[in-house]
Amino acid sequence: MPKKLIILSIILLTGILFLELINKNIQNNSTYQLNNKTYYKVNLKPNNYFSSDTIDANKYYIAASIKSIDIYFDYYLKNKTKDNINYAYDITATLKSYADNGTKLIWTKDFHLKNKNNINKKEIHIKENYNLDYDYYVNYVKSFQIYYNINTENYLDVKLNIKINGEYNSYVLLTIPINENIVEITMKEDNTSLNNNIKNNNLNKIISFIFIVIAIVLLISKILFQKDNEEDILKAYQDIIISLQDKPNINSNNIIYLTNLKDLISIAINNNINIFNYYNNYYTIIYNTYYIYIKQIKRHN
Repeated sequence: MPKKLIILSIILLTGILFLELINKNIQNNSTYQLNNKTYYKVNLKPNNYFSSDTIDANKYYIAASIKSIDIYFDYYLKNKTKDNINYAYDITATLKSYADNGTKLIWTKDFHLKNKNNINKKEIHIKENYNLDYDYYVNYVKSFQIYYNINTENYLDVKLNIKINGEYNSYVLLTIPINENIVEITMKEDNTSLNNNIKNNNLNKIISFIFIVIAIVLLISKILFQKDNEEDILKAYQDIIISLQDKPNINSNNIIYLTNLKDLISIAINNNINIFNYYNNYYTIIYNTYYIYIKQIKRHN
């Protein structure tokens, strides 16, 4: 038993340390330090009506007055672990034209504005400034409408796309109406892919955690509660077991049947006596009391 206690203690200590390590890793990975400071401002064409040549974000703009839009991408993401993050990013613009009051998408056109690949750092910090020529996209849409002689509802989606450890998503999206008299620019963040990546990582760690707990419990149960193999027990204590050639004559009324071979061996060792064996019957005698264990024979079908 002392040997088993030593093994059990080692297993428990190793399991506790390993589970604690996983638990801390889950806590450290449960959130990212995320900060997006992306913003924009609208530059105006020369005019006699506005006192400034720029207008800040989150306003309404007269389309005919817009010269360009300065977009400042300032995106920061840090993993709380010490591992590096492998990432790439690009800035794209996509023209979208809709028919039937914006219900049917009939045409798209992609423009690649900037890109950087294979960056490996402990954190992501993207600082990019892009001057968007608004008239260029207005004229592009006009030429499309003239060519097909149709009226469409049009939008320009400007996106910061980031690929983090193989997961790809458009994290920052600006939607700019084209060919409307009054322009309202909307900006939103989409961290769906990042959040899914966090959930998947945590789910994998939790599953690993559960399997480790189950493995430890099963191992402990096996060590503490499994019955030792009878053949191994017999070999270990063969020096106190005497095999009989003739069937013993047991006449005593004091017979105690045991269900465990180890119990019989304990009785023999504690009383410093031998165990007798006749075929599958093992017994010992103490003061005219017979302690008998009958070995069960496994039958094979």
